[in-house]
Amino acid sequence: MYHATPYDISAMGFYFETYEEYCKKSQTHTNEYGQPVEEYEIQFIDGDNHELFRALGINQANLKQWFDDFEELDEENTAKATYLAGDVGYSIDNILDKLDDVTLFEGTAIEYAEQFIEDTDMLQGLPDNLRYYFDTEAYARDLLAGGDITEVTIMGTAYVVTGG
Repeated sequence: MYHATPYDISAMGFYFETYEEYCKKSQTHTNEYGQPVEEYEIQFIDGDNHELFRALGINQANLKQWFDDFEELDEENTAKATYLAGDVGYSIDNILDKLDDVTLFEGTAIEYAEQFIEDTDMLQGLPDNLRYYFDTEAYARDLLAGGDITEVTIMGTAYVVTGG
């Protein structure tokens, strides 16, 4: 659910759910003096993609692109697009081409480091009695400090991001 709030203070806004509905209502929308209303602030009222909507800076000019390309993204691609727009600064026109460059890991940097160490057998060459001395927390901090990974919270979920 969305709301088109006119900049014209003598006009009432309207709710809409699709781009077609927005177009239909905005084409016939008038203020209290019968003059056409031309400019609106587009507000996200209800739904799951409010963070992405805000990160993309959706307005009248890019509303059609929102409905065509972003409104129906799955949860993973919504999180990736939110990261690319809000944290990296990509424009709405470039984000879809970059989604495959981003990898998400749900969890913290320490959890990511633990999983990475396990998946890559990074400590395989060390004797068992020395493996316990490896500082996973320090390794995670180094990954963050070196820019290899980024920790973000998107839609209330903690992610570690690589790529982008």
